[in-house]
Amino acid sequence: MQLQTINQVSKAYGVSARMLRYYEQIGLIESQRKEDYAYRVYDETALLRLRQIIILRKLRVPMRQISAILNQPDASEAVEIFRQNIRELDDEINALSLVKDILSHLANQLQQRADIKLDVDVLSDSSILSIVDSMSLSKNHMKERISMDAFHKATEVLNKLHDVRVVHLPPMTVAAIRLVCKNPEEKTAQKISKFIKKHNLLAIKPDLRQFGFNHPLGNDLPGHEMWVSIPHDMEVAEPFEKKQFHGGLFAAYVAKPESVFETWLGLQDWVNESDEYQYNVGFTRVDPHLEEVNSFGGVSLTLEEQLNLQNPDAERQLDLLIPIKAVEIIEETSLEIPDSVEKCGHKTSLMTKNKFAIVGFTTYMTEYDGDPGNFFDKLVADGRFELLRKYGKPGAPCLNFGSHDLDSQKHGTWRTTVGLFESDVIDMQALMEQGACIKKIDASKWLCFAYKGTHFDGHSNAPKLGYTFNGTISGHVEVYNVWREPSEDEISYHWYPVK
Repeated sequence: MQLQTINQVSKAYGVSARMLRYYEQIGLIESQRKEDYAYRVYDETALLRLRQIIILRKLRVPMRQISAILNQPDASEAVEIFRQNIRELDDEINALSLVKDILSHLANQLQQRADIKLDVDVLSDSSILSIVDSMSLSKNHMKERISMDAFHKATEVLNKLHDVRVVHLPPMTVAAIRLVCKNPEEKTAQKISKFIKKHNLLAIKPDLRQFGFNHPLGNDLPGHEMWVSIPHDMEVAEPFEKKQFHGGLFAAYVAKPESVFETWLGLQDWVNESDEYQYNVGFTRVDPHLEEVNSFGGVSLTLEEQLNLQNPDAERQLDLLIPIKAVEIIEETSLEIPDSVEKCGHKTSLMTKNKFAIVGFTTYMTEYDGDPGNFFDKLVADGRFELLRKYGKPGAPCLNFGSHDLDSQKHGTWRTTVGLFESDVIDMQALMEQGACIKKIDASKWLCFAYKGTHFDGHSNAPKLGYTFNGTISGHVEVYNVWREPSEDEISYHWYPVK
């Protein structure tokens, strides 16, 4: 079978390029690279796996379970997952049936009343109250009509991480080992465990700490590096390497084993939305220098710390740590990159921006929803586009922020937010009362590509200019000079976060 490009696969299967790259990131499918060809391609094996993923997603199987099913040759794992989902569906069906019965009961009670005005005593029926009190329903403020915008905002609040800690890691000497292979995390952990026992580290350094982080080789092979703190004068032998970790300030959160990826997204959201802290990009935290590379082309030193190592009877826990610093207000700049047209085919500028916010309307996008232009059409049809223009400054650009965050991950998808820069909104309160939301974005450098058409891939174009993804802003911004999806002949701007 002929190899297919990412755009061909996206169109043929109705799966966005963003979702294809996400499936690759979590190891569900693999792409290849052809000589003298800039884009990734997919073979029949990858396409078969993609078809399996699509089937399972349509059956409402969560991504973490899809990964377990497809990466586990034993069919018993899939059987147990399917049975678990059946039980959850049964619970959902029973809950909906109970709601239906209560509503029917209330309707019958009211129908028997001659009064047009609602008799609130009907809602005080003790038998109904006892049932409703036992139900797990969201305690939202009810209105005559709950819009999907209000629903999105309510669920987003529920899905945020709470009690994120800000911690300072002290400088320390570590023994480090890095493996690039299949199952590198498990194998590095085994070698670290043997190293600790061999050198009796728990006895000679009772305050030892153990960290790990993804550290692959380029864009193809998975890799993991793990550290354990050691006495400063201790020597180590290969395959271990002695390093000096400089420590620093980190946002920390304890993750459950089954939700590590979701917790990373939640921590990123927390940093993006914080008014006090921002992501610490470019800070040299370890010597010898660490070349930071991942499947997106770059990542900063985000750590996972194994807790309770000193107590074998205690529950093992995992702390996720993202490097942060106090918010710095800098002079924002925009400089055109020389020869950018020759290098990537597009006129491109490098911008530095402080934290900013987009105010608008958001929706969850699945691989079956097709183009985000469908959301534009909905905004036009229900009048929300006109609201944005009404409360925006004259000439303000229309923005489309495609992102992947904890809230969208819990819905098994990504999101698109259409709106305005916060600085371009002339009546924030009025717009928020219409169901708008605020998406805050962390300080970063951005590549600003000028392009024509309806789609642009910053991920494949940034490396041509020598830049890599910054690792913490899980999304990009499209800036349109027209208030609709642009045509093939109109110039738009694609902002891609880099470091």
